[in-house]
Amino acid sequence: MVLYVTRHGETDYNVEMRYAGSTDLPLNETGILQAEELVRRVSGLSLDAVICSPLIRARKTAEIVSSALDIPYSVHENFTERKMGVFEGLKIDEARELYPELWHKIRAGDPDAAVPGGETLRQVCNRVDFEMERLLKKYSKKTILLICHVFVTQAVHRYCHSLPIEEMSDFILKNCEVIKIWKGCRNAKNDFCCG
Repeated sequence: MVLYVTRHGETDYNVEMRYAGSTDLPLNETGILQAEELVRRVSGLSLDAVICSPLIRARKTAEIVSSALDIPYSVHENFTERKMGVFEGLKIDEARELYPELWHKIRAGDPDAAVPGGETLRQVCNRVDFEMERLLKKYSKKTILLICHVFVTQAVHRYCHSLPIEEMSDFILKNCEVIKIWKGCRNAKNDFCCG
């Protein structure tokens, strides 16, 4: 399987540096333009399918790409963003001020830390690992584009490189930046492209 992974287009929460998590936010005008530019960057990749998170910011990005390239897209629940519970809607500084100890655990990448109403990194990785195994079986000889979120792109990158959970937070994609992963086994080769 050849897998291209990208993050959805920009939302107002991205601009305002707010935790979005499972909050279902639309793309802003910049995000729509980013998704349209993404079409140009992936148009020559011979994609067989587009896969996305169920959240509207990822789905709208997928719709723009799918429609322009006439490629079907499908929604996969396990690629939804990490639930951030009480942090959702807060600016980073607000979360740090209101929940200092918890904020530091989350920022340090503690795999078992979760805010009230949120998920741990381990929980996110478990569902992403499960979905990646399903993709490998279903699309073993295909080229696909996965459109998802910050924590999910980190979990996919960790899965493909067999990294410990504690090391996954070093990897961050910007909105509509693309990474190409060749994934036929647990030793993945990875190139940044189309950035």
